[in-house]
Amino acid sequence: NNLSLTMTAKQADDDATMEAPPANDDADISFAEREDDDDREDAADVHVASSLDHSDLFSAVEESVISCRPLVDFFYHPNSTNNNDDNSAAKLTTRQRRDVICSIVKSPKFNKTRARRLFSGLTPLLRKVVDEESYIPDQDDDGDVIVDANAASTLAVLYLRICAFLVDAYLDGLLKRQRKGTATSNNNNNKRVEVIDEVFEVAEMLHDLLFPLQNCGKEGMTTQSAIFSMCENYWHGNFEDKELFVTQLIPLLLVKSLEDTAQKNDVKRLCSIRDAIDLLDFECESITTLKNHLLRTVANPLFLQSTEGKKFITHLFQVDASLVVDLHKAIKVQLFEAKRSILNAYGEIYYNAWKQSAETTKEDEEEEQGGEIQTSIEENALQDMMYFQIHAANPKIVSSIRIVLDKFYVNKKSPDVESMLHRCYGPLLWRSLSATNARVRLQAAVVLSDTFPLRDPDAGQEWTEACVQKSVEALISLMSDEVAAVRVAGSNATAKILSEFWVAIPANDIRKLLNHIIAKHASDLTSSAVRATAIKTVTTLLEEDKTHAVLRSLLPSLGNLIHDKSEKVRLAVVEMLLFVKKIRGMKYYHIVDPQNLLSRLADEGRGRNNPTGPVAIGLSELLSNSFFPVGKNKTMSDIINRTLRLLTDNPGAAVTFYRNAGTQLGVNSISKLIAALMRCLCMLIVQDKKMNCEDISNLSIVMADDEIDSAKVPPNTALMATIAESIMILWGSIEADLKHEQNVSAADILMEVFSGNVLTEVYSHFESKTVDGLEDVKLAECSRACVAILDCAGKMKEAEIEGLRAHVIGELAKATDMPPEKRTRMNFSPNMALLCEWGMTEDVAQCLSNSILNYFSLENLDGKSNLSKKRKLRGKKAAAKDELPQLDIETSLGILGNILKGSFPASLSARNSIIKSETACNAISTALQSARTAADTIIKSQQADESEVSITKIKHIGNAIECYGRLLIHKEAMRGEVPMRLSQEAKELLSWVTDNIIPSMMKSVAVEEENSLSKLDISAISGIGSPMTCDDPPRRKSNRRSARESDVSFLSSDQATSNTLPGASKHTSSGSAVSISSASSVLSTFAEWLSISGAESFLLIHISKWCQVLGATDNIKTRESLLGSLFHVALRSLKDDRDATVFKELLLHLKDVDPGTKEKEIIMESLSIITSLRDEQIATQALATIIYVTRSIIVQAGESDGAEFLDMVGPGMKEVLLSILNNKRSSLLLAKCLLNEPKVSSVRECLVKEIRANSPMSDALEAVVRDLSGEKVVTDGESEEETEVEEMPPIIPEQAEAAKISALLSQPEAGVVVA
Repeated sequence: NNLSLTMTAKQADDDATMEAPPANDDADISFAEREDDDDREDAADVHVASSLDHSDLFSAVEESVISCRPLVDFFYHPNSTNNNDDNSAAKLTTRQRRDVICSIVKSPKFNKTRARRLFSGLTPLLRKVVDEESYIPDQDDDGDVIVDANAASTLAVLYLRICAFLVDAYLDGLLKRQRKGTATSNNNNNKRVEVIDEVFEVAEMLHDLLFPLQNCGKEGMTTQSAIFSMCENYWHGNFEDKELFVTQLIPLLLVKSLEDTAQKNDVKRLCSIRDAIDLLDFECESITTLKNHLLRTVANPLFLQSTEGKKFITHLFQVDASLVVDLHKAIKVQLFEAKRSILNAYGEIYYNAWKQSAETTKEDEEEEQGGEIQTSIEENALQDMMYFQIHAANPKIVSSIRIVLDKFYVNKKSPDVESMLHRCYGPLLWRSLSATNARVRLQAAVVLSDTFPLRDPDAGQEWTEACVQKSVEALISLMSDEVAAVRVAGSNATAKILSEFWVAIPANDIRKLLNHIIAKHASDLTSSAVRATAIKTVTTLLEEDKTHAVLRSLLPSLGNLIHDKSEKVRLAVVEMLLFVKKIRGMKYYHIVDPQNLLSRLADEGRGRNNPTGPVAIGLSELLSNSFFPVGKNKTMSDIINRTLRLLTDNPGAAVTFYRNAGTQLGVNSISKLIAALMRCLCMLIVQDKKMNCEDISNLSIVMADDEIDSAKVPPNTALMATIAESIMILWGSIEADLKHEQNVSAADILMEVFSGNVLTEVYSHFESKTVDGLEDVKLAECSRACVAILDCAGKMKEAEIEGLRAHVIGELAKATDMPPEKRTRMNFSPNMALLCEWGMTEDVAQCLSNSILNYFSLENLDGKSNLSKKRKLRGKKAAAKDELPQLDIETSLGILGNILKGSFPASLSARNSIIKSETACNAISTALQSARTAADTIIKSQQADESEVSITKIKHIGNAIECYGRLLIHKEAMRGEVPMRLSQEAKELLSWVTDNIIPSMMKSVAVEEENSLSKLDISAISGIGSPMTCDDPPRRKSNRRSARESDVSFLSSDQATSNTLPGASKHTSSGSAVSISSASSVLSTFAEWLSISGAESFLLIHISKWCQVLGATDNIKTRESLLGSLFHVALRSLKDDRDATVFKELLLHLKDVDPGTKEKEIIMESLSIITSLRDEQIATQALATIIYVTRSIIVQAGESDGAEFLDMVGPGMKEVLLSILNNKRSSLLLAKCLLNEPKVSSVRECLVKEIRANSPMSDALEAVVRDLSGEKVVTDGESEEETEVEEMPPIIPEQAEAAKISALLSQPEAGVVVA
């Protein structure tokens, strides 16, 4: 409620907030707040005329000598106290009546005589209420306040509130009259306003009640708020003895603003009386509690996020020099976890506090307090943070402090700020630039760039030149540092300084600095970060126009970095070229010629590079105007000509460019480009058909556009395949956008060109060439074109394309009649994927499952098919009815493998649709599981007799089992659960290999005199490969494996585009071949599982048992397939889960393996992956495992007189140890691991000798070897039994877990270990 009609808007809002009654309060509880709801909204705006005057007020006061009720009723119940009031007064609302009464006290007619009469009448009863504490309400047994509207305590509290209203109204009127008098007399505005003693006495008693009213319920809090307003008015009005009215006001407002329910208005009120804090004595011990509350404000978000709150904290820095230290400590605690907005607030507070203290010092240099505070801020706060910015070990702390001090750095051109930075940083910075610690030098380089030139502005020009020269020498020293990170920091500092002070630095110094950046840093072979920073430094300098004249001739020397092996260096070059492209008078192709740009763009789409990564996107943006020019004078004919030239000269660059076209061009532009490319493709097909005298009438409608006439390019199969692939890529980039209503016109452009029989004719042209006996290169090109065309068809509705569905099904029917050599050249996977796109997922699944089930049925286990003529007849009938025919096993498994692999975009969609369809997924899953039944049958029959088994059937079993495993992976991935867990089907597959395949394999090897596995070359099996190329479940960051790591699949991807398997007529007489095939298939599948979801103990236990297969075969090809997969599993388990179980079992079974050349490469590369990891704990764990295995083998071998140590561990482990010993880093880690070995170990002594003999000796390795050799080493004296139970040394905590799993593996019935 408004306390007076003349209050300011701010005071009115504050009072309204404090006086608003609770929304759900009962009327009887707070009768003083009852008002007419109809008049409530207008009460503040309408001036109400009333017959009330000062005599009525005096009467009410004088009647309240003994009881509070007369005055309370006069304010809140006029009808019960004064029957002489006229109708206008009786109709007033409570708020209006109070405003009228207060306006009487504010009136100029209310002179001192009347004021003395009024307040002298209030004083006796007020003193009685205070002395008797009658305002304190009764409490119940639980300590809660009992609310009673008629209670004496309630009347007393209301009486106190009325007194506060009257004092506040009188002060307000007095201040108004004083201001008028001051304005007319031009007297000093700072003169205190005199207050009569009666008013002062009432106000003082009310002020002393602020703390007691804190516990008087809601009525007490409302009265307290009224007294708050009175005290604030007393302070702001500059009345006499105003200091006496803030002693309780400050603590209460401070506490209220720190509460959880505080609002910005509370902070504003506290900030408005911040000058009163100067009156406090901070040396007194009694102020400790208040001081602690003041320190809490620096961590309160409400203060830091409001302007008034930051002003309040800034003022605290000016209060007392000792408080500066405490405030700084309180802020420093918050820096580590503070957000950037909070850090910026701290920076503003420090800057404004220092600035105000400096201004105070300037205004009155004779006063010691101002200078003392400035000195305290600089020495105890700012310099402390500056020290930690240079010397802190935590980079996050350094970054936070830099944000806080950034306000000073931004204003460093101000003489006062520059002088302060020189005073504070001078003793710290220069010696830190040459400190022993590299991190200190690095952080000092950042400070040097922020504070340059660090000088005293009053010292003169010579001093300034000396400071600049000293800074340049420091920069050169930093850029020549032996630590790469320091060189990077030096280069960044140089870029910032040169860009800001290019004119101020002498030309000779600029040449020296640029020479280090361009000539040395850009060619730094030891660090890609240094090379990338050199390019970024040049880009930063190019932002200043004055540097262009010098840099123009130097930029071409950086062009060769476009082919740097590091992606971040290439990206830096691309970003520089993009910036140069915007500079007038400079051309990016003068730095890197177009041929190199195209070559780089093509390379970005190959190998490990990301064709849609930042480098490829940047190059596409750089070349977009060259291959898709825009402007009024550019026609579609120009675009087509440039497009064809790009496709002809560099098809690899064209494909990468079109992959990223969606980031550069609009949907309509891409649609037009797709239509133009389709016309070009049809034009080339027409030319090709004309040369072969074929009919071209079906494509004539597409050639109606005259813009194609100028594009004269001879027909070329490779060019046509690239165009088709580019169309597929471009269409895929806008497929989602075409569904929006605003892009209907773009979709119409595509439908105009692609609808009808155009796609059918184009597909038929390329499809016919795949069976014409073309060489492999052209066959692959035609296959690429067919995949692209069918992918485009999948983006359209079936009804929009004439005859393509029947043609696709007809080709599938013909596949059953093709000779094996022709069928091998065909790729039917895109056909099936298209049918899935058109809603035939269940038909496709039924077709594939029937073919697989028929092949693995019991009647066909002898390898003889019973389809023959019946299948051919069904194929012809199916083609006639547009039904899918039954396919042979090679075609079915090839199609399914490519769909699971996701080798092209349409196959991803087909894979998802199959897995989402329960019917389709179950049909394929059931069919693939029949391969397990077939394998079991063959193994059992081979144990009874020695009938021959075809290698082709073994290959099909392996392919089917691996397809089944990969289907389980994708099925689990579709659930969307992270991390993935082994399904029941996957566990059954693992148990089947462990319980059936491995025992059968080992039994067969033990019985046969000649290991029949040597007759089986499993590496010939191909056709599926890894399905994990795209659209995969989420992987952990650590699972970003290299290409070689993942290339361990039993079913290699050499024929990824083919759907058939090479048919061999060889036979083998052992069921172990089937066992090896099945085990390898499952192993390669779950190696991928580890890459995606990590290790599970159930999986690791089973795979560890499979390592015994290595010793069961002498065939090198077989071991190569198994060894790669097993090492892959072991590495994944080590890197992602720090579990050495599989790694240990693998090493133990390598002792009897004599590795061939390929196996040696697998061992060396696998170990190099481990030892090159950044996490030394993982490498240390692996090396500790190797030492443990070596010791175990030596103990089992017993004494061997005259044998070399490396020969005693076996040929396989010998290669492992040599791979470790020949590497500089791994040999050092091995030596450090040996420090943890028992001192009496002969294995340790022998390994130290081997390190000396085989390892490249560095200073660090020499020191460790000396420590090892200096200790007394004796020969092992323990017995074999004692050594066998020796446990692996616990190098790191994870090793203990590995030892537990190893112990479980040694038990006959190992259970599942819970991680």
